[in-house]
Amino acid sequence: MYKKVKQYALSHGFTVEEKEGLIYGTMNGFFFSIHQDPTTLAKHTVHLWVKENNMTAVPAIADFLNQCTGKHKYLQSASYSGTRVTAEFQGLGFKWQKLYTPCLDAFLQEFTAYCQSNNLVSCCESCGAESGLSLYQVETVEHMLCPSCYANASDSFQRRAEEISRKGSGNIIGGIVGALLGSVLGVIVWVLIYQLGYISGIAGLVMVICALKGYEILGGHLSKTGIIISCVISIVMLLIAEQVCVGLEIYDVYKDYAEITFFDAFKSVPEFLEEPELKAAVIYDIVIGYLLMAVGAWGTVRQALKNSSGKTKTRLVTQVTNTGSAGRY
Repeated sequence: MYKKVKQYALSHGFTVEEKEGLIYGTMNGFFFSIHQDPTTLAKHTVHLWVKENNMTAVPAIADFLNQCTGKHKYLQSASYSGTRVTAEFQGLGFKWQKLYTPCLDAFLQEFTAYCQSNNLVSCCESCGAESGLSLYQVETVEHMLCPSCYANASDSFQRRAEEISRKGSGNIIGGIVGALLGSVLGVIVWVLIYQLGYISGIAGLVMVICALKGYEILGGHLSKTGIIISCVISIVMLLIAEQVCVGLEIYDVYKDYAEITFFDAFKSVPEFLEEPELKAAVIYDIVIGYLLMAVGAWGTVRQALKNSSGKTKTRLVTQVTNTGSAGRY
């Protein structure tokens, strides 16, 4: 969990579940949750569950959220479904470390004050009930539900698990083709960044994500077998990407002195690697590339493994008392 967001939550008396990447509490009488993205340090989703109560909110909730999006720098998007507010935050650019948490707090302050002044009430996101509410976490998404709606949701989760189980490993041949096609995009990103003189974890991450998605699209289901195959393909494709980069360097050096095509240069890479200095440089690039790939893609692969199991992790986080009372926190 991002340290500054955790410190902010603890200093204001909110509950922090660090293992689950979850913060929740009450501000201006309205319950909210903050969930940290498992793959990105400064990326959080804020949820509130509210509806109108005997008066029309001015401005309309969706319009107010649009105003907030333009006002708060790191608020990437904000939407309202009729009972559920979803706000996506991400720290980008320079100086976000200093300004990110104040931006998160400013949005919560402003929106809950708006809810209070318009007499909005907290509610079940499914049926709109105002009592007997509890916060549940389904995988990594929070839901505010009453007991009957949770029972119905549990049945839906069970049917989804049974459907995934029936799919098994899916079409493995199609999945392999999809993973290969998807990983090509990662190769392109790797080569482009390499031409700028850098080795970046984002290229490895793109390679893994695209391979996983490609397997899922053409394979029909991303099983554990599919995840392993996609990761192996990504590892191999990183080697190919590095060979392409070395081949481009060879081509750039010799194109003005000899009749040589890029494919000639690409095929000659193994011969050039007999030079100890070049071989050491290439091995260094590959090792760093694999380390960055592992760091960048770990969260994505872990989440994919959870989703592939067919077992939906559902838990009661906390019961939620009636909200709408005065007070800052």
